[in-house]
Amino acid sequence: MKEKRWTGGAALEAAVAGYFRSISRTVTAEERGVPILNDEGEPIRFREYVVPPTVWGLCEFLGISRATWESYCDPRRHPQFRSAAALARDLMQDWSQRALLSRKDVRGLIYILQNSWNGPGEGEEETGLLSLSQRRAILEELDGREE
Repeated sequence: MKEKRWTGGAALEAAVAGYFRSISRTVTAEERGVPILNDEGEPIRFREYVVPPTVWGLCEFLGISRATWESYCDPRRHPQFRSAAALARDLMQDWSQRALLSRKDVRGLIYILQNSWNGPGEGEEETGLLSLSQRRAILEELDGREE
């Protein structure tokens, strides 16, 4: 497979957003078939993932290798992709946190957080999606949940 070559930050960011749209849908929260309203009287809507987001899935969607994505996530080498890398990191972190808060058996998610491919956050030297400090914070939240 020949890799796609991304050059523009806006195009890559749009493609990253497209990946997340391709595996999710927006739904209205309901209770006994009736929409749940927020304090403003509006229906509560949220993103539901039909397929869990993964780095591999993102790379496949973008037509690049994981090594290329890792390179794109390095702001020193590819500053034009900083926003796209941050979007992917933030959306995957949001999915992980929601999954952790809504599941009883979180061992698999704990493993992912402990062993996930890291990404550069602001002022961090790591490569990938969740920084070590972000994973530690999530794991600390989980500490009291394990049974």
